[in-house]
Amino acid sequence: MNKKENHSAKNEIEQALLRLMTQKSYLDITVTDIVQEAKVARVSFYRNFASISEVLDSIADATAEKLNIEFLPMLDTTDERKLREYLFNYFYQISLNYKEMWAIRGLNMDLFTKRLGEKIHEKRKAVESADPNMAEKYGWVVKLCVLDGVSRRWIMDEMKETPEEMIDYVMPIIKSL
Repeated sequence: MNKKENHSAKNEIEQALLRLMTQKSYLDITVTDIVQEAKVARVSFYRNFASISEVLDSIADATAEKLNIEFLPMLDTTDERKLREYLFNYFYQISLNYKEMWAIRGLNMDLFTKRLGEKIHEKRKAVESADPNMAEKYGWVVKLCVLDGVSRRWIMDEMKETPEEMIDYVMPIIKSL
C-alpha cells in the first residue's frame, strides 16, 4: 500500500471514530465498529494504529498541532483583519458542524478534551521561554476558554446570531486579554 492510500485509510479511521463518538460512548466502540464505519479492512486499522486509544491520540495530536500552529498565534496577532478572518472560519465551521460537535461533547468530550489539553500543554511548554511571565503562561488558555464558552453558549442558544455578530462580540474581549 502506498503512502497516499495509507494516509487515506488513516484519515477514514479517524473520521469513523469521531462519527461513532457522536452515537455512543468511547468505551463501547470496538475496532469492528470503526472498520465497518470507515469501510476499510481490519488490517488497515492495525497498519495505522495499535489501539482505539491510539486513534484518539492521533486526532488529539492533529488538533493540538492545528491549534498551536494556526489558532493560538492568531489570538496574539495585532493584525485585526487576520484575527477577524480566523474567527470567521472558527464560527463558520461551528455553524456547519455543531450537531456532531455537540454530540461528541455530550458523550465523549471530557475524554477528548483531556487528551487534547495534554497535547496542547506539551506543545506549548516546548515553545515557552524558560521563565514565562503570567501572560505568556496563561493568556492563551484564557482566550481559548473565552472562545469555547462563547461558542458553547452560541450552540445552546441555537446560533441565533450570525458568525459576523459573534466575531464583533468576541474581538474586543480577545484583544483586551
